[in-house]
Amino acid sequence: MATAAPQANLSHLQWRAPEFLLAFGQLTTAQLALDYFALSPFFDKSSSNAQLRMQMLFSRGGMDGVDEEVELKRFVGIEYVVAHAAPPNLWIIHKRNRTSPNEATVLAAYHILNANVYQAPTLYTVLNERVLTSLHAISTSFSSLTALKPAWTPETLYRWDIKPPPVSSAVPPLDAPADLISTADEAVPPKRAREETSELELTEESGTKRGKGQVVVDEEEERPADAFNPLLFRALQGVARRLAQESAQAAEGGVNGVVGP
Repeated sequence: MATAAPQANLSHLQWRAPEFLLAFGQLTTAQLALDYFALSPFFDKSSSNAQLRMQMLFSRGGMDGVDEEVELKRFVGIEYVVAHAAPPNLWIIHKRNRTSPNEATVLAAYHILNANVYQAPTLYTVLNERVLTSLHAISTSFSSLTALKPAWTPETLYRWDIKPPPVSSAVPPLDAPADLISTADEAVPPKRAREETSELELTEESGTKRGKGQVVVDEEEERPADAFNPLLFRALQGVARRLAQESAQAAEGGVNGVVGP
């Protein structure tokens, strides 16, 4: 006696028929959904549904107005029925083996989601994959713990060396040496006190002359902080003092020459 060929596993397959959708539109009825499913590779051409369609092919009305699920009770064998529907986007179809008008065993399940037909995985497949994933994670964890298992001593027994997480290179450690601190703050000059000069002062930037009074100089307004040069600043201060002294001496000499005999 010949044995039946094993059923092919089509759980990896996704099927769609754009030409059917263009001709008939969305799957709005159960009969239209079964007609669409009958074109897919998931459909068994020797099922009771195929025999019923063959009988109704040359009838006057065809399958229009025929309750296919009721008519399938007259047959024995493989059949496909709509088990759940949320038209037009979701249709769940069961593949059943009918042995009598009142007895049928579910063999497989399929779903049509947005006109794409899929084979639903069995409960055994789902549980098997979940158990294998869990066992793999547990096995990997035990292997990692075994590799890091500390030596046993009578004093400390098993003491695990808990290492701190690695510090990212972008974040400096808390105990970083002081020389790693940015030197930008060192280039910023402190605030200078405002200085007063008498009678006349030559400034390189403004070139303005003032008589008796006060000349107010704000170093932070005169130059940016990052361009400050202490050596140049002291040299310019010395030149300004000498010019002021020479001007004062020249003024005193002129006054004495006018007043003298």
